[in-house]
Amino acid sequence: MVGSAISQKYPQISLNYISTKTSGDVNQNLDISNSSTMGVFTSDISDQVVNEKDSIAVHSWKDFPIEDNKKTNIYGTLKRADMRDMLFLKPELKNLQSIDELIIMTSSPRRRYALETNLTDLIPISFRKINFIDVRGNIDTRLKKFMAGEAHGIVVAKAAIDRILEYEKSNNISTSPITTCLKASQWIVLPLSLFPSAAAQGAIGIEVANNNSLLIDLVHSINEKETFDNVANERKVMSRYGGGCSQKIGISIWKKNNLKIKSINGLTEDGEVLEDFTTISSRLNEPDSRKTTNRSNAFPVAKSEKNIFSRRFLDKNTQIGKIKDSIIYITRKTVLQNNPAFADSCILITSGIKTWRESVKKGYWINGTTDSMGQSELDQLGFITKGKDVIKLSFKKNSSDKTDTIDLYELLDPKFPKDFEEREEYFWMSSFAFSVALERYPAIIKKRHASGMGNTYNKIKKLIGQDNEITPYLSYEHWLKSLKD
Repeated sequence: MVGSAISQKYPQISLNYISTKTSGDVNQNLDISNSSTMGVFTSDISDQVVNEKDSIAVHSWKDFPIEDNKKTNIYGTLKRADMRDMLFLKPELKNLQSIDELIIMTSSPRRRYALETNLTDLIPISFRKINFIDVRGNIDTRLKKFMAGEAHGIVVAKAAIDRILEYEKSNNISTSPITTCLKASQWIVLPLSLFPSAAAQGAIGIEVANNNSLLIDLVHSINEKETFDNVANERKVMSRYGGGCSQKIGISIWKKNNLKIKSINGLTEDGEVLEDFTTISSRLNEPDSRKTTNRSNAFPVAKSEKNIFSRRFLDKNTQIGKIKDSIIYITRKTVLQNNPAFADSCILITSGIKTWRESVKKGYWINGTTDSMGQSELDQLGFITKGKDVIKLSFKKNSSDKTDTIDLYELLDPKFPKDFEEREEYFWMSSFAFSVALERYPAIIKKRHASGMGNTYNKIKKLIGQDNEITPYLSYEHWLKSLKD
């Protein structure tokens, strides 16, 4: 990938590829969660970069030590792959309601902590504890060990899955441990809001000797700046806690709707619980500067104001039961009112974490979520879902141009408070609700509006035009917190 980027920009440069095994690759008995083993996957290669003037090194950037070695550094990267982790589970778990302990393969303290903290209400099976066992080797090796062993699950980086699947597709490889595991397992893409990645996960780090200005300039010329800046900020956060694979901390930073989003979750060595999913300014750890509204002048704030409409539910269970080999997009918990049955060949994705949890309560096995970022995030699932139809479960009049929609309820009899038009700021759960309100109260178009990060934001932004204001938030709860008391 790096060679291709260089060749496209500098076709006259001759490239020679050298594969090298590091001490971390050779010694499978090393405890990589121990801070003393930091750099075991990179230091041998860094020495070669220093000694060979025409050399650059390509790493998985998350393996590169945060502590400066004074001789080399990462000077560039390419566009980042999916940051998320994937959890594979043995299919026999779907036949159980409870189990005493889950056995999951992972050597990462970060992954262990996040699973212990968050997995309970993301799968419809109760368990008393999770027992972790170490696993080493490349992706193929680890998945083979999982499929052949007694463990119930394994966690791996989705970026590795995506890249290998892409390679297999381009080389017409139809059978591999990854494709076998995808077909034979219950897999889950773990959401960044609860399971932030290791710093730099999914990013390629291009290493050059600090004294080689020529190669530094070359690498700068192919650098993907947004990814580079985000990773640099992630590593800056981790540096406060010592960095390295021994930390029980995940940190992910990315961009959506011109906002920087930061997710951090974990436990420091001093016992401090880190839990933050928020938007930040371009300067790390500075909150984004938005206008704030008094709580009394915002809508909806009271619980009674949230449900503008009454609902009439529609039974489409027969239609849903006929759907095969498709992505089912569950937009709200209310679409499951009649407990539809989904074919095993379907992939179930929820719009957010709350909907995921409510779906689990009804016994559904969920494969992932768009994490309140909108339906367009389905594209990030990559080769796992490529070529599959998307069936959206929603309410009547919430149609999508590119998606087949099954209407599972109607919204009727809208009711607004008497002082509705006098409020200063409004949070919208759907563009349909906004359209109904705007038709009845045209003057509100000049007021301030807010919504989630996804389709509702995009649709309302088009409706109100450039002269009027709508601000995206991570969720309704995040918007509430932004209001003045």
